[in-house]
Amino acid sequence: MGDIIDKFEKFGLTPVPSSEVAAPLIHECYANFECRLYDGRQIAKHGLFIWEVVRAHVATSPKLPETVHYRGEGRFMVSGRAINLRRKFKPQNL
Repeated sequence: MGDIIDKFEKFGLTPVPSSEVAAPLIHECYANFECRLYDGRQIAKHGLFIWEVVRAHVATSPKLPETVHYRGEGRFMVSGRAINLRRKFKPQNL
């Protein structure tokens, strides 16, 4: 079904050309990773894809974006309240 629906149109996303792979980047994403299949031996048995990141793209703004995390079983989480524990770290560990 995923190959039938234009997900960019359905979710109001903007495709951006990638530089290393055929799949487009998503303009609205804070980070995009261009990947190639590195090892496909586990796909049939475990549904596990092992990818190699060949190029990474990170937006310069916003500096501290809200992020969406997949939690499994079709559930997602949007990043929550931020806390600052900077004072508890040694300067060399920041």
